[in-house]
Amino acid sequence: MRKELMPRREFLKRAGQGLIGASCLSLFLPGCRLEEAGSDYDLVIRQALIFDGSGQPPFRADVGISGNYIKHIGEIGKNIGRREIPAENLCLSPGFIDVHNHTDFELLVCPTADSLIKQGVTTVIGGNCGSSRFPLTAAMLEDEDKYLSSEFGLKVDWQDLAGFFRRLEEKGQAVNFASLVGQGTIRAAVVGYNNRQPSTEEMGRMKRLASQALQQGAIGISTGLEYAPGSFASTGELIDLMTVLRESQGIYATHMRDEEDEVLQAVDEAIDIAEQAGVRLEISHLKIGFLKNWPKIDELLRKLNQAKERGVDLSADVYPYTAWSTGLSIFFPLWVREGRNQDFLNRLRSPQLEPKLREAIKEAETNLGSWSKVLIASVETEKNRQLEGLDLEQAAKIRNQSQDMFSFLRDLLVEERGQVSMVCLGMSEDNLKKILQQPFTCLGSDGNLASTTGRLSSGKPHPRYYGTFPRAIAEYVRKQKVLPLEAMIRKMTGFPAERFNLKQRGLVKPGYLADLVLFNYERIQDLATWSDPHRYPEGLPFVLVNGKLVVDEGRITGRLPGKVLRNNGQGQVI
Repeated sequence: MRKELMPRREFLKRAGQGLIGASCLSLFLPGCRLEEAGSDYDLVIRQALIFDGSGQPPFRADVGISGNYIKHIGEIGKNIGRREIPAENLCLSPGFIDVHNHTDFELLVCPTADSLIKQGVTTVIGGNCGSSRFPLTAAMLEDEDKYLSSEFGLKVDWQDLAGFFRRLEEKGQAVNFASLVGQGTIRAAVVGYNNRQPSTEEMGRMKRLASQALQQGAIGISTGLEYAPGSFASTGELIDLMTVLRESQGIYATHMRDEEDEVLQAVDEAIDIAEQAGVRLEISHLKIGFLKNWPKIDELLRKLNQAKERGVDLSADVYPYTAWSTGLSIFFPLWVREGRNQDFLNRLRSPQLEPKLREAIKEAETNLGSWSKVLIASVETEKNRQLEGLDLEQAAKIRNQSQDMFSFLRDLLVEERGQVSMVCLGMSEDNLKKILQQPFTCLGSDGNLASTTGRLSSGKPHPRYYGTFPRAIAEYVRKQKVLPLEAMIRKMTGFPAERFNLKQRGLVKPGYLADLVLFNYERIQDLATWSDPHRYPEGLPFVLVNGKLVVDEGRITGRLPGKVLRNNGQGQVI
């Protein structure tokens, strides 16, 4: 780490008071000049401390915005902006890029993208963990339409990515949106939901569906190898499928096959797939679960750095929390979850299988140490709504089942038709810091779009839905000083834009699209908690997407300037 001339907090304080002035500006912006008289801008941001997304130290300047673009950075004359924002006490950075998000149809429910823009996110990458809203067979479309119609009042009128993107563009949204195509969804469409290898003809069909999605603008392929049916794919099958990425220069984003006991083998597989297929690799939400596995972190990072040294083009994303979130069914082995949801529920009810299922739950309890580390995030029925936000021990006690955790889990999942989401407190703070400090990591929430009102305000979701990016700054820069602010900003902006080939985004630079965030370094703070997660952060008064204010003085404006971003077939996402 470079030696600083003064403590970081003092530097920011002095810069905010205008005490680091013209000499600093000329150092970082050689050749900047006073804008000629007669020019005008739609918006001028005055004297912000700019973290440009490159990882370089900050500088102070005016920023002029016209239309969708940053037109000028430097000193700008007075009274030539249609709107001016005095920003002497604010930091300016590129809009945050959430490279690992599960938002898709939610943008049709809440186009203003409330929980995203309020934390400074201006670009979202969906379709992660092997699951996307396309491609759909006729049967899958029917199931999707039944679910989205009943839960959200949405009519499903698409089967492929082109149709889904058309629907998004008709509705409009406040954020930019790009998507991967899910390998699990492709496999379900061709092979189905059971554990078998595809035939040669089926393999060809999967590759054609993947190629079609890439031609329609998908920026890569994702896998969720802990989840059926994508988990049934062999390493060889995945290598074969990922070769279709070469032509479009798409990325392979993987939720690896294991993130706990066999995490090191899973990393080896991910690297092998990327190497053999000749494609770029993104490891999703890099982490190690369960106390007994935490010491594996150094070996994990050694494997990744060695792969980079021998030429594997890889990166990883991480969220700044020590808890993960997924379905409660994950505590049951993969063979129990094989097939459709009804097959899973039938196995849970089976008296013949009960001894094996009890054994699996006992093993899960041993790994966790205590069921108190698992919180119920959401259920489907009103009957069990009171359990949301409670840990499993508390919830089982309410139902008088605390002495038989297997029966409690089984009964709850059966009652909720398998639709119970949970948060698991099972990760190491020290490991998280080590991962954050790796030069090849960027930020991703692994969350979803939510809102404090309306249909997306239900349940007790992971606080990352609302707080990921402010928390990274407040906790791991300002409080714990794990990274300098400019390095953390790069992980949120310039680096992910570079990794995912987002054209003219991720930097504060003339000619780049004006996706921007203004935040108060001393006040930025996530407020979402485990018990009260539906809370917006504070300290981010202004957010711009494509030059338009979507958050203005802390208020959501309702404007929908976001764009659907597509791979142009040549590796650029525009």
